[in-house]
Amino acid sequence: MALTKKKSHFKKIIVSIIVGFVAVAFIGSFAFRNTPQRGKAANIAVVNRVPISISSDSLFANLYREFQEEERQEGENAEMTEEKNRELLRKALDTVIQRTLILQYAEKEGITVNKEAVLASIIKKGYYASPEKSFDEERYNKTPESDKQNIFESEKEQLIINVFIDEHFGSPGISELELKSFFQFMDYGKKIQYVFLRYDDIPDEVLRSFYNENSKLFEKVHAAHILIKNDEKLAEDILKEVASNPEKFEEIARQSSEDTTKDKGGDLGWFYRKDMVPEFSEAAFKLQKGEISPIVKSPFGYHVIKALDNVKVESFNEALYRIKQEYISEHKDEVEKNVASTSKDILGEASVNPAGFNAIIKKQGLKATKTDYITIQGQYILNEEKNIPLFELMNNEYLIELVFKTGMEQVGGPIKTQDGEIIFKVIDEKQFDQAEYEKSKDYITNIYRNLKWNNLFNDWYIHEMNNSKIVDNFNQFYPTGG
Repeated sequence: MALTKKKSHFKKIIVSIIVGFVAVAFIGSFAFRNTPQRGKAANIAVVNRVPISISSDSLFANLYREFQEEERQEGENAEMTEEKNRELLRKALDTVIQRTLILQYAEKEGITVNKEAVLASIIKKGYYASPEKSFDEERYNKTPESDKQNIFESEKEQLIINVFIDEHFGSPGISELELKSFFQFMDYGKKIQYVFLRYDDIPDEVLRSFYNENSKLFEKVHAAHILIKNDEKLAEDILKEVASNPEKFEEIARQSSEDTTKDKGGDLGWFYRKDMVPEFSEAAFKLQKGEISPIVKSPFGYHVIKALDNVKVESFNEALYRIKQEYISEHKDEVEKNVASTSKDILGEASVNPAGFNAIIKKQGLKATKTDYITIQGQYILNEEKNIPLFELMNNEYLIELVFKTGMEQVGGPIKTQDGEIIFKVIDEKQFDQAEYEKSKDYITNIYRNLKWNNLFNDWYIHEMNNSKIVDNFNQFYPTGG
């Protein structure tokens, strides 16, 4: 079992333990697509000699269905891919393993609950309620014994888990020093002044010349296709059908295509030549509006393509972003060399004369931009935010790290990104504000208590994982790409 990975799963699955789950059988299929791809193992996992079953009425199966339903509701009509399905199956197994470890630990510690407490909890949660009664004896009597037993056992387990959590973690104490340190961590930030030397900051006349000399790069076509991945004979039959009934192309695509565009009748929208594999583009760009291609073989399978519009060339202004992309792609070394040279010149002067940062930048025909306070998480401090977040800076871990290593009124950089290079100067540093601390104390306390609770539980959980014998057969049942 890959124990080093369990910490990443923790935050996702702890909610299942706190909320609780009743293991009663659901109507419907439990499957990875249709049926599990079983390996030689008898159980999907074994935790300290306790097997975890994959049967349709198991906790694993029921959790999987619960997570699948949550995903469906959150994503509305989003397609359930095999990758996502496998992720939910993995999440269900991790949750069962975690619950099993807690219950095993609770048993060793002698944590238990009496029958009366379990029955009271079942009634309180309304498992046998009716519109008129909190406990409907008739409904209770009609419930199959196996379901009643499952409900009782599951509720008992959940109460034991709750007792374990309360006894071992409860509400963690927080000192004033801890809270102030956490507040400073959240509220501390630096303001910088920066210049972004972008690779795509290319003279207009250079771009226009490139556009005129490479017009085919900026042609677009609007097409639809039907993809058959492995069956050439089927593709040929479909070609005959659409050739005879071109007006039914969309309908046939919805019925027969094996591509994700099938729900759109195969419509790929407008695309450039380089957006598709060469075999596909070569065929698509030869078609006139309404024409249908012969079978086109590509690494993805067999395509039948229909042109929905004639090929068009975008104007310079329409294609400007694409022109810059293509120019940079073809002149990568030259563009990067020019930016690096300018960056070196600015940094060389500004490092010995930080006070002249603006004048040095201006001499290069550039202008510096100021930020609000940036936190060490790479975001603006919420109550200080005045500007729209600078997306060219945010989430750049190297920039943030260097900013917080650079002293006041000092210059740092260059930070290389996929779009260019950044040079900055630290211009302000936020100090501890007692009034702000008092105002946000309750809010900060709740956040910090939750974080501390999670860390305490996580430490316990990792310790139990490392000291348990866990056989994980997940990949035998659900191999990647299987």
